[in-house]
Amino acid sequence: MGHALSAIVGALFAEAQRVLKGLVVFGLTRRPIILLALLVFVAAGIAAFFKLNIEAYPNPAPVILEITAQTAGQSAEEMERYYTIPMEVGLSTTPGVDIIRSTSFYGLSFVRVTFNYGIDYYFAVQQAALSLQQNVSLPNNVSPQIQASSLVGEVFRYQVVGPPHFGLTNLRTIQDWVLQRRFLTVPGVVQVNTWGAPPRSTRSRSISTSSMPTTSPSPR
Repeated sequence: MGHALSAIVGALFAEAQRVLKGLVVFGLTRRPIILLALLVFVAAGIAAFFKLNIEAYPNPAPVILEITAQTAGQSAEEMERYYTIPMEVGLSTTPGVDIIRSTSFYGLSFVRVTFNYGIDYYFAVQQAALSLQQNVSLPNNVSPQIQASSLVGEVFRYQVVGPPHFGLTNLRTIQDWVLQRRFLTVPGVVQVNTWGAPPRSTRSRSISTSSMPTTSPSPR
C-alpha cells in the first residue's frame, strides 16, 4: 500500500514538473506574446482603477431605490390593487430599470427598483421621480416617497412599540423627533428611513393686522 501511494505521488510530482517546465519554455520562447499580455493586463488594471468606486467599504451593488406609499385603513389586497400595481406599471418604463419587486402590507405599499450597473444614482432618482409624476396617479392624493437603499449599507430594522392606546401618530412622532435624530448622530449613519403611521402635521393660520379692529385713544 505504501509503495503504491509513493508511486502515485511521484507520478503527480513528475506531471507537475512537466507542466511547469512547459510554461517556462513557452514564456521564454514567445516573449512578444508575454509582453503583449502583460501590457493588456496593466492597461485593464489602470482602467479599472479609474472606473471602480474605491472606498473604505465598497458597495458592489447597483443603484437600488425603494418607493413607498402609505394610507390608513387599506388592507394588503387593496394596497396591492390600487397602489402597488400602478406604481410597478408606471416605473416599468423608467430608463435603466433592471428588476422591480414589490410587497404590500396593511396600509403600506413597498416597491424596490433595481437599476442596471453603471447607472448614476442621481440620474436614477430623477428618472424614477419623473416616471411617478407622469405615469402614476394614486387614490386619496397619496404621493409615493423615494428612498435610497443598499444591499450592504442597511444595518438593521427596528419597530417602535408603545403602550396600549398610545396611538400610531404618537409613535411616529417619537420616531421622527427622538429616535431618528439620535440615530443620525451616530458616526457612519447616513440615512434613517421610516415606514408606517402618518406623520404629525402642524397647521398655522396667519391673521392680517389690517383686518383687525383698531382703537384710537380719546383725548382727555
